[in-house]
Amino acid sequence: MFGILGFSAAMGKRQKQQVTGRPSNSPRENSKEVPIDLLIDIFTRLPVEDVARCRCVSKLWSSILRRRDFTQLFLKISSTRPRILFTFLYNGRRIFYSIPQDLDPDRNNYSSPIIPYYQMHFPKGLGSSDKVCPPILGLICNKSKKPLICNPSTGEYMSLPKARNEMSPFFGYDPIDKLFKVLCLSDDFVFQVSTLGTSGEEMTWRMVECPKRHQPVSADICIDGVLYYLAKRVGNISTLPLMVVCFDFRLERFTFLDLLLITVSSALINYNGKLGILSASSYRVDYNTEAIELRVLEDADEVKWSKTVYKFPYYWKDLAAKTYLHIVGMTTTGEIVLSTYYVHNPFYIFYYNTVKNSVVRVRIDFGIKPLRALNCSKILTFVNHVENVKLMD
Repeated sequence: MFGILGFSAAMGKRQKQQVTGRPSNSPRENSKEVPIDLLIDIFTRLPVEDVARCRCVSKLWSSILRRRDFTQLFLKISSTRPRILFTFLYNGRRIFYSIPQDLDPDRNNYSSPIIPYYQMHFPKGLGSSDKVCPPILGLICNKSKKPLICNPSTGEYMSLPKARNEMSPFFGYDPIDKLFKVLCLSDDFVFQVSTLGTSGEEMTWRMVECPKRHQPVSADICIDGVLYYLAKRVGNISTLPLMVVCFDFRLERFTFLDLLLITVSSALINYNGKLGILSASSYRVDYNTEAIELRVLEDADEVKWSKTVYKFPYYWKDLAAKTYLHIVGMTTTGEIVLSTYYVHNPFYIFYYNTVKNSVVRVRIDFGIKPLRALNCSKILTFVNHVENVKLMD
């Protein structure tokens, strides 16, 4: 397909080189340029690396690939072919890899490892925090003293202005105003928020009131413009040690939900547009874990949760032997994904199909020589990652 596009571009250049007013019956001169709508349709079918190459073909193609209608269409199509994103620190650099999320139906087994696609890395010294926020519309924010926003699909990144003191950033998106925002919690429990990409203005931080002091204890997730994470209460005696913190990015306002006891091995997910919490039946996830519980926030006003228990199949003990896992999340097709931790051990991801009550184990080979744990951080794994080819202008 890329060859056809290259031929069309070359034909267009040759047509421009013809002397005007000179009659000719050459088919090359009478041929028409490819319509832009057709080019956009073809471009959306290309992998991201070919889209990057196409930007270098001509000024026309570069302008087409920067058009908003193209980048939004590409993002929409990408959401139908989500990927699993991996990121970890290796020798001081944060590296990103990905694989297609859906299992290959033509592959009989996964005894041989999958080689992931290398996306990008930060320069040494940048993005050195051991945590990052979950991806939103293909963009990632790392949780360091000076946060970075990056796009693994284009290899670009941008730094945000430093907020006050030590801080923990949370990344979100307001789908109504179509704005990305970053919320930061400082070490003295002060919250600040900043908006990305507003008319080229320099980013600034503004204070946000938070009525309850708390300490985040889980990864966060943004669903329809609302940020959720689990937190401990600070300086407040309560029979419920944990609560769900909710931050509306559009209104820039906090609310809180009481929560019954949840194990440490928990993950927040987007369950059909509702907040869901996956938690293990044991303190940690390993071969002794018998089931995964799913709680879904059915009514935020009444704080009503539904509960479903998924029991692992009988062969789980053998499949997960000698491994410690964490719950990654749930795919758009309803499969629960779990993974191991480090590169220096065999790295596995597990697909648990809750409908068929079956588990598939897949080994990922990053092509990196085994390192000591001191040289390589835990691997952070994210499901439902989409590719976004919009450039950070």
